[in-house]
Amino acid sequence: MHRLIPLFLSLFFLLVSDVVHAAVQTATGKRIALVIGNAAYPQPLLNPVNDARAMAERLRRLGFEVLLRTDITAAQLQKASSEFSTLARGADIALVFYAGHGAQAGEANYVLPLGANMHALSAAAIAAQGISVASLAGDLQRTGARGAVLILDACRQEYTRGGAMVPAPGGSNAASHGFADTQAPRGVVIAYSAGPGALARDFWSPDSRNSPYTSALLDALDAPGLPMGDVFSQVAARVAAMTHDVQKPRVSFGETSARLVLNLGSGKGVSPPAPGVLTSGNSGMRTPLPAPTPAATSASGAKVWPGNVLQDINYEIRMQIAARPFPRQQLEKRARAGDLVALTALGYGIGGGDAGIKQPKTGMQWLEKAAARDFPIAQTYLAELLMVKGDPASLKRAGVLLDAASQAGYSPAHAYKFELARRTGAPPQAAARHLQDAFMGLMKDYQGAAKDLLQPPKK
Repeated sequence: MHRLIPLFLSLFFLLVSDVVHAAVQTATGKRIALVIGNAAYPQPLLNPVNDARAMAERLRRLGFEVLLRTDITAAQLQKASSEFSTLARGADIALVFYAGHGAQAGEANYVLPLGANMHALSAAAIAAQGISVASLAGDLQRTGARGAVLILDACRQEYTRGGAMVPAPGGSNAASHGFADTQAPRGVVIAYSAGPGALARDFWSPDSRNSPYTSALLDALDAPGLPMGDVFSQVAARVAAMTHDVQKPRVSFGETSARLVLNLGSGKGVSPPAPGVLTSGNSGMRTPLPAPTPAATSASGAKVWPGNVLQDINYEIRMQIAARPFPRQQLEKRARAGDLVALTALGYGIGGGDAGIKQPKTGMQWLEKAAARDFPIAQTYLAELLMVKGDPASLKRAGVLLDAASQAGYSPAHAYKFELARRTGAPPQAAARHLQDAFMGLMKDYQGAAKDLLQPPKK
């Protein structure tokens, strides 16, 4: 008889567990998500599929029914969104997550699935080839869900340098940068991975196979009971820290509650992770979470950036400057909000005349704001403009700025130091050393980029 007691207790607890689980499901209502990751563009992105898989896994653990779609075309995405709208009707929470390319045309925002011509992003091409964010939000709105959430880790910056975002003949490339600042429709929350007109980082650290935004979101979703407004606030703070304020997420609540909870701690196997870990993109394995600030510091105590990441940010800055017409108004709006890319692109574009406008004094004022925040690319461009002025005080200040930029990991600063050494009569050996440092630094940056590109996703 005593042998039957353990069996009875096991059956009893199993029955209670099933009843409790059913009660939780009834109390929380239906939770359903459509998760999309597009990476296989002609110039592939690194992490959107990893991000989509990681989000799908996390949402399942949070009690969501998940539809996962990767590397799909515009027609397939439109169909998936429409079908999802029907499936999610009357849900407690309906959530759509998209990782991949996106762009704006005029005041409208679009996601750009596979098949879009990423080398001719005129406003007309964006509208013709993309799926509008308004239509995705509309499908969510039609579900009638108590909480409708659209998360866009989009407008990804291509990690490898090359022909992305080349102005189309007769078109304006200015419209292709980032998403426009639009309000979410009634009843829908739209979370953007970057600020208006800004690009989102696809890659940040070799320790993570996820973008900075998705990494931060996965981390924030580990906390049970956290209201959605607090989740996105934590994500924004972490992404800003991870990217040194280069990327600043935002969220728009379309007359809906920020108190909705995505992680109810409802017994779906969710538990807070050990400090410093998150779920990886391809499986349930846990990998080190990138530190919000670099581990290394220069001799002066300033941050040291990954050199290859700085090269990619500079590529984005040069593309902003090369856009015609030059998006000055858009950049000024972003710059006033503290966007380092916009501050630098605006300052150097008009300060050096590369934007077709030459206003050295105004340009230097914008660059000063970015340089004051220890942004090495801005420090280097400001030093160049000071070297153009050429007076002793300007050259001295240029030297201080270039020292700071090179110590922070920006290899091109060494090349400017070479030119400065020649102009100030430094010994030839000193000038040659700066040139050698520039060459070696750039080689290291590109080796780092190649290593990160060739490194397979962690299993």
